[in-house]
Amino acid sequence: MPLMFACITLISTGLGGLAAVHLRDRLHLLLGFSCGAVLGVALFDILPEVFALDGGASHMPVAALGFLTFFALERYTAMHRAREHAHARSAHEQELGAWTAAGLAFHSFLDGVAIGIGFQTNFSIGLLIAMGVIAHDLSDGLNTVTVVLAHGNPLQRATFWLAIDMLAPVVGAAATLMFHVHTGVLPWVLAFFAGSFLYIGASDLLPEAREHDSPLVGVATAVGMLAIFGATRLLR
Repeated sequence: MPLMFACITLISTGLGGLAAVHLRDRLHLLLGFSCGAVLGVALFDILPEVFALDGGASHMPVAALGFLTFFALERYTAMHRAREHAHARSAHEQELGAWTAAGLAFHSFLDGVAIGIGFQTNFSIGLLIAMGVIAHDLSDGLNTVTVVLAHGNPLQRATFWLAIDMLAPVVGAAATLMFHVHTGVLPWVLAFFAGSFLYIGASDLLPEAREHDSPLVGVATAVGMLAIFGATRLLR
């Protein structure tokens, strides 16, 4: 089951990469919806699951750690620097684009791990985490292609890194089939991924969606959150 849903992310990531080349100016609504979906998974599914377990509130520092870890990962790979200085060129500019893409691929690998651990918890939480990952992997594919091309790399290299990013969640989900997380550890792991989803939604997807000055971005974000809220009610 984790592998099946991780394979669906291949399509989502690939579509994001294609959109980066052909439909960049029309993605604000999809990014808004993705933001709402990712935040909805964290707020309506993962965090309630953590609080329902013994000592749930004590795991909130781990959620903060997840938030800060993904913040550090993004800063380290200089993703925002790549967007803000898309026209800057230097002797190592192409290598910076490759390092940024590698960081995004590692992020996608962790997404696959989140799917696998979600299904180890129970079917509903695994399904909802997978839905959140599928929603925001559109942005991952878009960012991978955009960052590599923005640093002066040819389209062939951008396609290579897009393929790596597409495969990374599948590898992450497959890795979780080789071990089973102990029940006592699950709340900590889930809290970590709740924090990471909050960061992805609020600090990554939403600002990118708001770059397009349209009131419909807020509507799309609300629709994404409502869709996940409705799904949580149906699956519980």
